[in-house]
Amino acid sequence: MAIWHKQVWSPIESAVDNADVVALHRLWRGMSPGPGQLPTMSDLALSGPLSPFATRMTVYRPLPDGDYLGHFCGDEFRHDSLSDPTGLRLSQQPPELADFQRSHFDEVAERGLPLYVVHFAHSNPWVLTWERLVMPAQGDDGRPWILVYNQPMEARAKLLETVLNCASEGMVALRRVHGTEPEGSHWLVTVANLPFATLAGNVDEPAQGRLAHEVFPAWARLGLDADCLAVVQSRLPRERELELVQPGAKRWFKVHIAPLLDGCVVRLTDVTSIKDKEQALHDNARRLQADNEQLRQLAWRDGLTGLLNRRALDVILEREVARSLRLSEPLALVMCDIDHFKAFNDFYGHLIGDDCLREVGQVLSGVIQRATDMVARYGGEEFTLVLPNTVLHGGLDLVQRIQHALHERGLPDATSPEGKLLTLSFGVAEFDPRRDATAHAFLERADSALYRAKHQGRNRVGLAYPQGIQVLESQLSPAG
Repeated sequence: MAIWHKQVWSPIESAVDNADVVALHRLWRGMSPGPGQLPTMSDLALSGPLSPFATRMTVYRPLPDGDYLGHFCGDEFRHDSLSDPTGLRLSQQPPELADFQRSHFDEVAERGLPLYVVHFAHSNPWVLTWERLVMPAQGDDGRPWILVYNQPMEARAKLLETVLNCASEGMVALRRVHGTEPEGSHWLVTVANLPFATLAGNVDEPAQGRLAHEVFPAWARLGLDADCLAVVQSRLPRERELELVQPGAKRWFKVHIAPLLDGCVVRLTDVTSIKDKEQALHDNARRLQADNEQLRQLAWRDGLTGLLNRRALDVILEREVARSLRLSEPLALVMCDIDHFKAFNDFYGHLIGDDCLREVGQVLSGVIQRATDMVARYGGEEFTLVLPNTVLHGGLDLVQRIQHALHERGLPDATSPEGKLLTLSFGVAEFDPRRDATAHAFLERADSALYRAKHQGRNRVGLAYPQGIQVLESQLSPAG
């Protein structure tokens, strides 16, 4: 099977987007003594002008028998290609790849010009396509050596990631091949998952590097050529349903097509899977009901305030952190502390202190509006609010509503140095997987922000930004 590729002799610098390729080509031209003359290997020394590119370079020395011998291999190419041609003949590589490279090396040596090549990588499990600049240089023996710059195409990781994330659906990534006839051959398969190959009825041969209508004989008949062309031209996604008749079954699929670089991504979703998803939703609902019943049975409530207690907080925070990681949704945490509560307790007595804790709990519970938000008594005079799907400044907005509600409540505090009314200090943090290895670490960041707010005078809000903690003063006077 021939390796799919495209090649450019001239003008290379205006035909490619890779800045390294452009720089190398200009360097080669600048080192060339004149028309028909090659730069020398000394001119293009890997320790000299080519040193910035050396990790992606390979160098081949011509042999008298027409073969080529690997002379040098850069570390990044060795890592990406999972191979090292140093000391190996080109003919020792897989025959298809050896013939492919030898034809380019021979032509570059004969013409005395660089060649830009993009080709499909059949044998590499990670790289989908290679981008190469093949350059001739004059060796000490008078024969042209071959220097190759090797760069995996940037789209490979994104394509592979997309396929892996859609493994439950038939999916194929396509590159448009311009000017090829018939119509069905306009799409080159760059990535295809097993469900797609199964739907196409072609699981015995790899789909990558072949044309769509070869892999999926019903491709053109189903109108997928026209759908893909419309998406590529409009750069807008589209979807529709189609009927696919297979041996012993007639199935309906929803086709989702989205643009991707110079091609598109096609997803084929079996509509019958909706029933499985509905059943999964019912199962999840039953599990959630069982979890809620377990929470009620364990009575995870604070006996004084009626709020959730520390034990419940620990479980719920672990769950919400896991949910935030799984769905990549924000999660905010607010910790608050009654200012000067020890003095308050000593002055008014513990019974009034208990009443104060209950009233603060009522204020906090009254401010949160979403069923998913949660408030708990963390311990002593500290409270915690867990706010799913909320960013840092969403937590600050909630704090400001709490401050207004507490101010309107007008709880007296004759012991407060700041004024006549009870006040709270706050610490606000947003979950950051890079900084919060655990739910406990997340809690500690919010607690640190609270500590900073109290340390700087109380009746303040500490915001835990990635670059540090910023403390804001309350806009409401505690003087009553």
